[in-house]
Amino acid sequence: MHRSVAALVLLAFVATSCSDPGSPGDETLDSGTDVLDSGTDAGTSAADGGVDAGTSTSACEPSGRYGPPGNTFTLPGPNANGELYIPDVQARFPAVDWSTLDRLYVAAGTYTLINLGNLPQRSASRPLVITNSGGQVVIRPKPGSTQGYIWGVGGGSNWVITGRYDADSGTGHADFPGHRCGAYATSRGRYGFLSDGIFLNGGHMGIGIGGARSFELEYLEITRSGFAGVRINQAASGGTVPPLDNIRLHDLYIHDTASEGIYFGSTQGAPTPLGSGLKVYNNRIVRTGTEALQVQNLGEGAEVHHNVFAFGALDWRAAFQQYQDNNSQAQVRAGRIHFHHNVFLGGAAALLNFFVGPETGDAALDVSFTDNYFADTLSLGVYMGGTSGSGAKYLWERNAFRGLDFGYNAVYPSATDPGVVFQKGAGITSPITLKDNRWEGGRRLFPGLTGGTGTSGTVTATGNVNGAIPVLGFVAPGLPAGATTRQLELWTDRATLSPNAPEVTYPAGALVMHDGQLYRARSANTNKPPPQNTALWELLPFPADDLRTAPGSEWAQRGIGLLDAAP
Repeated sequence: MHRSVAALVLLAFVATSCSDPGSPGDETLDSGTDVLDSGTDAGTSAADGGVDAGTSTSACEPSGRYGPPGNTFTLPGPNANGELYIPDVQARFPAVDWSTLDRLYVAAGTYTLINLGNLPQRSASRPLVITNSGGQVVIRPKPGSTQGYIWGVGGGSNWVITGRYDADSGTGHADFPGHRCGAYATSRGRYGFLSDGIFLNGGHMGIGIGGARSFELEYLEITRSGFAGVRINQAASGGTVPPLDNIRLHDLYIHDTASEGIYFGSTQGAPTPLGSGLKVYNNRIVRTGTEALQVQNLGEGAEVHHNVFAFGALDWRAAFQQYQDNNSQAQVRAGRIHFHHNVFLGGAAALLNFFVGPETGDAALDVSFTDNYFADTLSLGVYMGGTSGSGAKYLWERNAFRGLDFGYNAVYPSATDPGVVFQKGAGITSPITLKDNRWEGGRRLFPGLTGGTGTSGTVTATGNVNGAIPVLGFVAPGLPAGATTRQLELWTDRATLSPNAPEVTYPAGALVMHDGQLYRARSANTNKPPPQNTALWELLPFPADDLRTAPGSEWAQRGIGLLDAAP
């Protein structure tokens, strides 16, 4: 949904001076009911009875993905202020043949900001590969800085930013392989690129990209962003809006952000950039303050698959505004769009906020959600809103819904249990098919349906089953034994979105994130920040975040979730 800072033009990230300032009664914590484990009731990490990450095997990705490099160029390292500020790389280095350059290397080091603008237009058959050289590239602002961004990239097409270690391709570094060869549990801090925003500024993106199309991001770690981990948009120019087509976001580890994990596209009024061909896959997006995934204006060929969107909306008690507390949000415009084999775990308002908004000239929509796992919300499963275009149709097939345990009134006292898995707005008048889905609990599948088969307005249901559904377990999430999804929240002193903003009382055993650290309450307490109250809060190890689906489970057999590293 709209946020004032979201209106920032992304081109500002690649055209602004590096010195520009940045943009801008007691309550008991609901602990939820579903235990996170590896398909048993044993626990949530290797130490607590989960699947030991050390015994999990995974084939390494094949080398040579980009071929051996020919022409290469290494950018200068950070200056005395830790900055790499090059808003026009082509003008800055005119001797470089930007049409044939194979590798653009970013020298290892710690940077307070990176700005790379006016990247070249390249062909899909010969992309420009941008990678780290000599070790790890860390982008981390200085505490107290007023800088307006930390990592801005813009311009061009058919380029790749990668921290992938691939000796044959001359990318990355052996000491920073990320999750290569399935090493998810030890990947934290070991990616070729690490963007750490230290929660410095509420407008900061882990990486902000504007004025570009047909590019790829992979093998990056992004954490503690003041706003979104990844922010991608296009700005109108001369009365036209360029497309955001053929963008690939995969093998990203985005965790512990103040707001969204990925924020793609525009929430402004028409005309907006059309995101045809967007591919989002094999990502871990974990512990976000608001939505884990927010994608807008999706078009023909957009596909979101085999991702884990876990622990969304952790800041639901005190987010920057209301209605930002879903696990994920998607808005579609045109053509065939497919969401499949994803895990949507943890939300407050809804697990998915889904909107339809075709613009003039858009093709008819054909949207499908198949083989996804949705679990652990305090209110609704899925909301469908907006206005259907002519000829649109929607399919929901073989999805699973569990953990629909109402608790939204803990912050919004007037809220009531929706009593259903799906709701839709009056503007969605096109056919909706609900086929062979499963849901758990006493709710109805959809208003007007009493079982899993039947019709209600434009909704046709066939073969849907209400009954017990096993928990989807992970190899090693790294939370304490018996921890439930909704037990984990972002620490706040007050529930600012609740009437009169009451103080929040955390019961013994409550799990909270504070400044990217995990704490457990030793005893009930109110308005006691964890770092300053170690007698009340136990500092726990970082979660392992090996969020591959537990092998041998029903969900692994069905190919749902993150199963292995991408090829």
